[in-house]
Amino acid sequence: MRKSFAEHSSKKPDREFQVRIDKLVYGGEGLGRLDGRVIFVPFSAPGDMLLVRTLESRKGFTRAEIREILHPSASRRMPACRYFGICGGCHWQHVEYCTQLEAKRSILEEIFRHRFPETHQIEIGLKPCPAEYGYRSRARIQVRRSAVGLTLGFFRMRSHAVEQIEECPLLRPLLNNALAALRARFAKSPPSAGVLEIEIAASEDTQRWNCSPPGPEGECRIASSSRGGEEDCLLVRKIRGFAYSVSPSSFFQANDFMISNLVSSVMSLVQEAGPGSALDLYAGVGLFTLPLARYSREVVAVESTAISAGLCRVNVAAAGLDNVTVIQADVGEWLNAAISPPAPDVDLVLLDPPRAGAGRTIMDHLPRIEAKTVIYVSCDPQTLARDLVALREHGYRIDFVEGLDLFPQSYHFETVVRLRRG
Repeated sequence: MRKSFAEHSSKKPDREFQVRIDKLVYGGEGLGRLDGRVIFVPFSAPGDMLLVRTLESRKGFTRAEIREILHPSASRRMPACRYFGICGGCHWQHVEYCTQLEAKRSILEEIFRHRFPETHQIEIGLKPCPAEYGYRSRARIQVRRSAVGLTLGFFRMRSHAVEQIEECPLLRPLLNNALAALRARFAKSPPSAGVLEIEIAASEDTQRWNCSPPGPEGECRIASSSRGGEEDCLLVRKIRGFAYSVSPSSFFQANDFMISNLVSSVMSLVQEAGPGSALDLYAGVGLFTLPLARYSREVVAVESTAISAGLCRVNVAAAGLDNVTVIQADVGEWLNAAISPPAPDVDLVLLDPPRAGAGRTIMDHLPRIEAKTVIYVSCDPQTLARDLVALREHGYRIDFVEGLDLFPQSYHFETVVRLRRG
């Protein structure tokens, strides 16, 4: 007779028990239940029957590790990467891609259906990436120098220790070339610092890659190309008819196969809003700013980092756009100053904040602009939902939600939401 979880709980923390995994959840783990208690198991798959061992028990849930796969899920597969399970970059390589997609779509739908009743009438889908692997054109490499030698790679799962990585199947071929070139360079001339973080980026358009340790303004200090030799730090990316100058240290979407889809999704909503004035917050180097200017009477782009704001100006000028004003400022501080009565004449607000979201202060500022349409682009559905609550309190309602899988093999994905007022 199988023991209840309560009986298991009276024993030592590393107790073993069986559990069936029901689904994948945001955070990357599989979720099962035993005697009504939630069990989280990393590297599990929906349908797995597992023998697991408790790692920690807290009020409301237990986290466990797999000891034995008793009956594997039909969606299980062999991971493509030899570092999977050690390196912290991937969570779901062991699961078929179609299962990953459905898990992400379900996560997005559950978050919005629970928090926003109006979304029950909206179809919430998730666009797949055409390439499961080899899609990343940007990465952050960790370099550690110690008495035992040089380690160059990525953080291990839930750790600040660094795993030596020879190559990563998620990276574009150019970036794997960059990884090998950096390792060879540091083998000949080790870095003086014991801890170093390097941003690497590649452009398939020009067949160049560059890298940059962070500096006071994010400037590049190391630069190379696929042809070898020192080159200009900037790379050129071509997206939907626009050319973007970017640096390894400035933010730019990393999935080569989905950037165009993301811009298309956002611009289709912009076109529906009509040719009014627009505000682009967290504008970066102008990924959305440039196409936004095509459909708007005028655009104000606000970006806090000096290097990204500078590149945004460069990209606006290169595109020949005369209806864009780029402002380098903290978004919250700028909004606080800009919306002093009377409210600015803005018809549409587009914002694409970092993973932490915009935050309550900024979301409380936005309704005072009285824009008819708000389009929010997010890489974290939980901080996104938190932020949108503030807009609903001021009469905005969600009428469009779409996920895009910019991060295959992980639990992350991008979301585009439109809200309209009144």
